[in-house]
Amino acid sequence: MSVFVIGNFVTFTDTADGKTRYQNFFSQGQKDFAGQTYQLLPFNYQGAQKTKSGDNISSQLTLPANPLTLNWVQDAVNNGWQVNVKTYQLTDTYDPYLLLGDETWITTGLTYNTQAVEMELSSAIDAIGAQAPNLRISREAVGALPTTGAIRSG
Repeated sequence: MSVFVIGNFVTFTDTADGKTRYQNFFSQGQKDFAGQTYQLLPFNYQGAQKTKSGDNISSQLTLPANPLTLNWVQDAVNNGWQVNVKTYQLTDTYDPYLLLGDETWITTGLTYNTQAVEMELSSAIDAIGAQAPNLRISREAVGALPTTGAIRSG
């Protein structure tokens, strides 16, 4: 049986305070990676989930329930923070070496109980009630694009 370890680097962007960075795997405190310092934050990242109709993609960050976490997540949701999550496969010494995922989200909601606070994340394009960033679809960003409306069946 083979075992591999994965870890997440998360960057929260708040327009008022700038960027804060966290990781969920190096328990000795902070981890320096790619010229940035990531503090320890105990969280579980649940990757992208698409609705049956395909109209929205969502994800969740689950954190321990306490007043500090709840207030912090409420601030993130109320201010529409942008969240970038990079998932890496790690070496035995907890150094990232293989990028498995790089996803960008907007905070759109939260749920909580006595055990956990769950930050709900949605695609920046599909977030209901959130302002979508000014993006332009280009060949460089998404690959080959159709140039006509003509469709031929083969």
